Amino acid sequence: MTDKMIKTYSNNQKLLFITIVISCIAGLAIGLLRQRGLDGSALLYIGLPTLIALTFATTSASKSVVGASLKGITFFILISGPLLQEGFICMIMAAPIFYIVGALVAWPFDYLIKKRQRQIESGRFKVVILPALLLVMSMEGVFEETTVNRHNTVEHTQVIQGSIADIKGKLANNRSISTPDSLFARLFPRPETIYATGLSVGDTQWVNISYFKWVYWNEMRGKTQFQVVENQPNFIRFKPISDDNYISSYLSWGDTRVVFKSLPNNRTQITWRINFQRKIDPAWYAEPLQRYVVGIVAKQMIASLQ
Repeated sequence: MTDKMIKTYSNNQKLLFITIVISCIAGLAIGLLRQRGLDGSALLYIGLPTLIALTFATTSASKSVVGASLKGITFFILISGPLLQEGFICMIMAAPIFYIVGALVAWPFDYLIKKRQRQIESGRFKVVILPALLLVMSMEGVFEETTVNRHNTVEHTQVIQGSIADIKGKLANNRSISTPDSLFARLFPRPETIYATGLSVGDTQWVNISYFKWVYWNEMRGKTQFQVVENQPNFIRFKPISDDNYISSYLSWGDTRVVFKSLPNNRTQITWRINFQRKIDPAWYAEPLQRYVVGIVAKQMIASLQ
């Protein structure tokens, strides 16, 4: 081994050791956040990666602080999944924001090293300003005053063959849900079948949802139960009455409204509108992902009536 290879190996060993220690401490911190109902707040998705990146940035002997921080965060994500009993979806959702935060924290260190300003007071200010801003952003979801509106409405409109009566007849019966075309959407919990008791007010529909916690194994199943609360000639409204699905950790379902519009040639325009409450922060990161996936669910629901 050359001296360079020995030094690289030693640095990687140090990085791995630091990662293991951080993972253990992070596990305790996440447990505390869960106890206080803050495990969906930005404290977890911004505050934690900020502190992790700061640790790597200030302890790494690597020439590239950004490289060391991102490598350390990668080790953390790989270790934390099994250690914290989190599923693949959690790792997939957390990884991009962890990398973004890590790069933002570490970049000023690299910049100042290149400019040789680490001992200059103005340089020190530049180093801490981004981490400080990120820590302020991590307060989202911790207090009511720092919580962005969590309510969301997503809808999908599609024209299908059949009269309103025909479509309502299908809606009142059991049906299967097709697998989404999007590979990304397949990573998330998805509806498989629906068991219906009818469409009269008070009737219920059970949506069976499955999820492989580790992509191909450790399957988890649950049901969300909806009740018919309104049934008009061109409109049906469901409300959720129970939910034991894995996805309930990330969002809670609201009313679902199905609007029908009769069209010529025995066709019907259906608008499937889903209301839900986002449970994780920050909004700028989590909301687009959830709206995308819920939009696919709305599309699947209409497809099940064809």
